[in-house]
Amino acid sequence: MADKSNNKLAKLKKLLTDELEKEDTDLGQVLALSNEIAQLDETNVRFSVDAGIINRLGKELVARHETAVSELVKNAYDADATEVKLYFKNAWEEGGELRIEDDGLGMTRDQLINGFMRLSSADKIHNPISSRYSRTRAGKKGIGRFATQRLGNSLTIITQTKESEIALKVTINWNEFETDKDLSLIANRIEGVDKQIEEGTILIINDLREGWSDAMIKRVYRYTSELLQPFPLSKKRKKLDKKRVDPGFKSTYFRVDDGTGTPIIDEQIAFLNHALAEIEGYVLDDGQACWSLKSEKLDFNDVLQIGKNRDDNQSKYLFIKDVHFKVHYFIYETSLLPSQTMKFIRSIAREKGGVRVYRNGFRVLPYGEAQNDWLGLDDSTAQRVILSSHRNFNFFGFVEITDTSGIDFDETSSREGLFDNEAYKELVDFVQRSILGAVIKIAELRGRKATTSQSNWEKDEDENPTEKVDQAISTLDNLVKGEKEKGEFDDKRSEEYRHVLQQLKEEREQEKQFFEQERKRYIDEINMLRILAGLGLVIGEFVHEVKRFLPAFDVDIRYLKNAVKDYKDALIKAERLDSNLKSFTTYTSYFDKAISQNVLRELMPLDLHEIINDFEEVIANDIKRTKVIYNKPIFHDFDLITVPMHPSEWASILFNLYTNAKKAIKRALSQGNILIECGRDSGVVYIEFSDDGDGIPKQNEEKIFNAFFTTTSAASLGSDDEESLTGTGLGLKIIKDIIESYDGEIFVTTPKEGFSTTIRIEIPENG
Repeated sequence: MADKSNNKLAKLKKLLTDELEKEDTDLGQVLALSNEIAQLDETNVRFSVDAGIINRLGKELVARHETAVSELVKNAYDADATEVKLYFKNAWEEGGELRIEDDGLGMTRDQLINGFMRLSSADKIHNPISSRYSRTRAGKKGIGRFATQRLGNSLTIITQTKESEIALKVTINWNEFETDKDLSLIANRIEGVDKQIEEGTILIINDLREGWSDAMIKRVYRYTSELLQPFPLSKKRKKLDKKRVDPGFKSTYFRVDDGTGTPIIDEQIAFLNHALAEIEGYVLDDGQACWSLKSEKLDFNDVLQIGKNRDDNQSKYLFIKDVHFKVHYFIYETSLLPSQTMKFIRSIAREKGGVRVYRNGFRVLPYGEAQNDWLGLDDSTAQRVILSSHRNFNFFGFVEITDTSGIDFDETSSREGLFDNEAYKELVDFVQRSILGAVIKIAELRGRKATTSQSNWEKDEDENPTEKVDQAISTLDNLVKGEKEKGEFDDKRSEEYRHVLQQLKEEREQEKQFFEQERKRYIDEINMLRILAGLGLVIGEFVHEVKRFLPAFDVDIRYLKNAVKDYKDALIKAERLDSNLKSFTTYTSYFDKAISQNVLRELMPLDLHEIINDFEEVIANDIKRTKVIYNKPIFHDFDLITVPMHPSEWASILFNLYTNAKKAIKRALSQGNILIECGRDSGVVYIEFSDDGDGIPKQNEEKIFNAFFTTTSAASLGSDDEESLTGTGLGLKIIKDIIESYDGEIFVTTPKEGFSTTIRIEIPENG
């Protein structure tokens, strides 16, 4: 045996020597021969790595493709990028392409080989702070490369540093990483190519494993919300600001279907388009100041002057010149913002809301940081003189100061703010008064009392806004007619005014029709909820009464089974009666418990294990009867505890999902499979409910949570109450309302393997 081993070793050494002596050495062959020689070492053993680990780690470390993309965005942030752009090309279905471009530092050859290409790289452990902007790194250590494998079948990396003359390009085919191959023997070609950008990294992920809906793309944006700084700086200021303090980080997501990119989500779409108003101010070179208020929601756009003297708007500021500010104003009310959008923006605003200061293009700290109230907006809110919301977190914005001489505005020696001189006092006065003036004007436009001293304010409860608008249009129409009769207008001007009025009438009529439809929809929804609430009370009474008879039923059935034990057919029917009664008893006890808990209105942290186990016990007999396969629930973690909730609410949630799944399975004529998975992910606990029914079309994935959206046809006029109430389209709407009331989220996600639909519920974890 030893001779045979020695002969093999000698042969391998000879092959290795011959290969090394070649002018064009095959380094892959050298590595393979070296590995074979090492395996013949009789005194030492070494770990080896199977190439299949890449596939396993990709699936295990990155369970969802939204998480995978968010990790790649975080990697761009860690590379000190100020902007990252993501292009989803032909990505509605699997097989498309995802291109991710950032303007970060890029990678050198050494960083690419010993960082990205090295499993379990220690770079982020040794360097937890980024080199250019001193950012605390956000990406999970080493997960980025597995994220790309999770997303598609191949990856192309093109990276370039500012100092390099060329870019480095590597293409990786993840399908080559098969089980039973040695990981170290799979080579990926690296080559130098022309630089595509000044610095940064481009990732091109081809042959995407799954399709991407717009809703999924928007979720990635939300998953990286802690990185975002939605401050609307001009391009000039952004460029200047890159030279010093962290200018912030932006991400934009595009869909490319016909060669052109259509923005799906960015800071403008996610934040700024939802602002109630945009407030902007200027101080001219002569000291004259003005501010403007623009609001599409309130149909207002005007410019007003402001003076140093409150009583004289023509009075001029003495020390501030060429000052510009711009803020976006938000009021966090459901009447002004969609519920989920409002929660998202508020979560960002609490950390990053406020007004920043930039001097000669550079950020000046600490203005605009959390807890910094340099404009006194939080103090003003606390005084309750101005009633409208105007805390720092109601605003996202900036002030730009141009002071090249450094005479008027200079930073303290500690770099913690500007000197508190006359110029600074004027700056605060101008910006603060402009913002507060706009807030008061907005309150007036909304028909709200603006200040506590506003004595002439009285809301007319009987006044109909629609009638007011119609009356105003009619008054204008009469004025035009009157002026024409007096000869004040020529025919051309009169015709122009008449044309404008006609447009107003048509638009108003369209609005009236729309609001009437919305009003009817809400009335229908409220009426249906009232019916369901009443039905819930009836069910509660019914369950309470039925419980009194159950013990007697149980005794009678046992007697009956004993009496007919010698008669096979009769015994079978008695056994079936016993089984049905047990199912009925389980249902009544479950709902009795749910109703009694709801009556107490006690909120408590809930364990998903107990919730699912209780539900499983209740549906056990129904599962047997319908012959649906209810797979054993999967729990990925222990102690899956939600924030305090009503225990009864989970009965509504799970039964709605269960009944919808059964309908989908029936429509699909499928075998009937249901699976529930639970776990923990980034501060939330989740439930994923999957079935193999007829599925949900991509275009309906968001609509299914709207009131009255249903795939069940309407009941006939002669139907009973139960049939009429089934399939109203309110089930998932009610579930969504319950979940969002706890700052949770429900959405359709990529179906689990072997299933056609997976609905995911995320609830904040009890902290």
